[in-house]
Amino acid sequence: MRKFSSYIMREVLPLYGAGLAAFMLLLLGYFLLNLLADILARGVPPSLVSQYLLYSLPVAAGPAIPLALLFATLLGLTRLTQDSEVKAALLLGVGPGRFLMPMLLLGLLIAGIGFINNNVVIPWSQQRALQIQKDILLQSPEVFLETGSFFQDSLGRSIFIEKLNPEGGFENITVIQSGGSAGPKEIISAASGQPDEESGVWNLKGIRFSTYRDNRLILDAQAETALLPVRQLSVSDTSQQTLRYLPLRELIARIRSSGQGEALAEWTALHQKISEPVAAVAFAVFSLAVALVSFRRAAGLGLVAVLFLTFIYYATWTLADVVGRNGLVPGWFAGWLAVALYAVVGGVLLVYSWRR
Repeated sequence: MRKFSSYIMREVLPLYGAGLAAFMLLLLGYFLLNLLADILARGVPPSLVSQYLLYSLPVAAGPAIPLALLFATLLGLTRLTQDSEVKAALLLGVGPGRFLMPMLLLGLLIAGIGFINNNVVIPWSQQRALQIQKDILLQSPEVFLETGSFFQDSLGRSIFIEKLNPEGGFENITVIQSGGSAGPKEIISAASGQPDEESGVWNLKGIRFSTYRDNRLILDAQAETALLPVRQLSVSDTSQQTLRYLPLRELIARIRSSGQGEALAEWTALHQKISEPVAAVAFAVFSLAVALVSFRRAAGLGLVAVLFLTFIYYATWTLADVVGRNGLVPGWFAGWLAVALYAVVGGVLLVYSWRR
């Protein structure tokens, strides 16, 4: 048993390290290609960029930690089943149960690391990344702005940008000062705007001011130009990705404070925060089962097949995420669908190989 466990570790752990690095680079690739060059081109200090990248690593590690185990165990165990000593053990009647324990222990270890990363490291790192993001936004707001995105400032105003222009300015800007249950207090619309990095204000053109009281329009005025002070700008925290970065306690508090049938995105994010690291255990069982079935059929998995099985998990996870936060399926179903798929298929294949 110990000998086989050492075989697994020697075969799987190097592959796991390589897979973890590769998946983290892939997950960070979008950021590096689409944002990093723009940040540096606009004069943001490289030290600030380096810190932001450093604090973003745990986020990339979130899905990479279990995915790398699926990749490593599928490749490693498929190779091990072709080894003469493993063949001899199977031919002598050693059942899958003897091989299952070290795989479960490995899966539980990786799941524990993933859970700590998701619920301790990521909330901590994202607090610091958010502060750096605010510093960058004050210097070059257009770096993080996306068309159709809402941003918040320290005055509680919601700022909406419809379009960015090549000169680093904005088009069709809407600034809403909320009045709580009474509706908006003030709405400022502007045809265009240009941020002034030194003064921290936006130069607006083609402006319309609308002031409300108890949802009634009491003032409607226009102006050619105006200055809009913007301080401590931050991305709105209502996106699904941002919800998953919250501490578990805060996410649960949001759900409890919401009404019945609401907080659909929060429910999905809550289950995802738990199921994502648990996927490592399902992957361990699935990989062992696939390797044993491959041995019985005298056919191993190639790299393309392994990458395809990894992609299927990621695609299922992404699809479930979309339908879950839009309320098409319950949050628990969306959060656990991809993990349950691999756990069930792995269990069935394991029983099949055992009976063979």
